[in-house]
Amino acid sequence: MSQISNQVIIRELNEPEQMFKAFEIVKLMYKNMDYKTYQDLVSEMIARNDYKMIGAFLDDKLIGASGYWIFVMLYCNRYIQISNLVVDEKYRGLGVGKKILDKAEEIGKRSNCQKIVLDSYIQNKKSHSLYFREDYYIRGFHFMKDI
Repeated sequence: MSQISNQVIIRELNEPEQMFKAFEIVKLMYKNMDYKTYQDLVSEMIARNDYKMIGAFLDDKLIGASGYWIFVMLYCNRYIQISNLVVDEKYRGLGVGKKILDKAEEIGKRSNCQKIVLDSYIQNKKSHSLYFREDYYIRGFHFMKDI
């Protein structure tokens, strides 16, 4: 693990104001999203699903983040769903994503979850190698239809 990774502090972001500050990192994934839309969506996700986030900080600068929530489904019981894990391009490949995943696993265990679930875009091959290294496996396809 890199020297930078050892300096990264992982924090749970449980308050809306903390999550709103993650906009610049999340925007790396959603380049056309504006702050108002982000704020509205995060607020609704908090209200509907008790959405929370994990932040990776280097010298108080947010360099990575991921959303998550706890759900229950028949096929996997209680689970933690990771959403939109993104790390600033300058810090990718240095262990920051792994630290975020480790924190999600810790939260999942603390919340009595049996699984961690996440989606990754097909073309995002760099993230796939991280997930495989961390013992994630492909269970199936995530289908979508615009309505």
